[in-house]
Amino acid sequence: MHRTRSVFLLLVAAVGVAHADAREEAMAQARIALGQYASSVHDATANGELGNNRFFDEPAVCTRAIEAGTKAGLGPTDTFLDGNDNTVLWKRAPGVCAEYARLRVLATAVTDVQPMLDIVRAYTDADGKPHKSVTGDAYRETVAKVKPCLDIVDKAVKAGAPTDLTFLPSGNYGETRIDVAALRKRCSDYLGFGTDAAAADDAREATELAALREKYGKLGITGDRLAYLVKWGHRTILGKNCVELTGKALKTSTAFYDLGDDGIVWTVYKTQWKGDKQVKYTVKRFRRDGDYQCK
Repeated sequence: MHRTRSVFLLLVAAVGVAHADAREEAMAQARIALGQYASSVHDATANGELGNNRFFDEPAVCTRAIEAGTKAGLGPTDTFLDGNDNTVLWKRAPGVCAEYARLRVLATAVTDVQPMLDIVRAYTDADGKPHKSVTGDAYRETVAKVKPCLDIVDKAVKAGAPTDLTFLPSGNYGETRIDVAALRKRCSDYLGFGTDAAAADDAREATELAALREKYGKLGITGDRLAYLVKWGHRTILGKNCVELTGKALKTSTAFYDLGDDGIVWTVYKTQWKGDKQVKYTVKRFRRDGDYQCK
């Protein structure tokens, strides 16, 4: 009888110790979790660092860590360490989660617009103006890709992202920190000059095409032949025996030839005409170490 009671008491004691250990473990894990969220907040507010998955977790995960720690026995005056080795009272934990949530909105937006900022940097000269070598089509395409930036930033601000925080836009040390307004301006400026650059390049191209139409039109060229010359007239047009055609020969020649060389073979493209109407198009390839022919 006494032996049975002793075993029972030992089991009760063991269960009590197990429960105590579980509570201690739960409190320790909660402290670690809040310390990590506080560290993310510190890195963002003190150093402008928003990347490297510092804000990967949903804010609800932070809140659940508080609930788990409180349930395990952490009280208002218990403490945890923040990202700068400062002691923080447990009662301040909800504030950490709230700040983490605000900063996560901004971090997510900055991550989402990062590919757009890469485009802005790639297509902008050091003076902040568009590259002169970039075509209108390229600007038109990239403007379309950067356009969502404004909406992403505006939605983040509306969702509570801090507007007074300065941060590293690409997460690289040494770069100039900016705030939300400056981030939005980078995208807005690019959309402005990118759109203008595309329009200016379109106007330049239209002028050049009009000049070509006038140039070849004066030779009496019309129809398919005119369309060909307007498109390819900036290149050397070859005729029979691969002789360059100029002047009236561009009107009277029954075939145009174009050469391609990929380092392995010669390729001869032949466009045949009946008057100004295209009637045939053929492609022939010749050995690179042999002779190509225009006939």
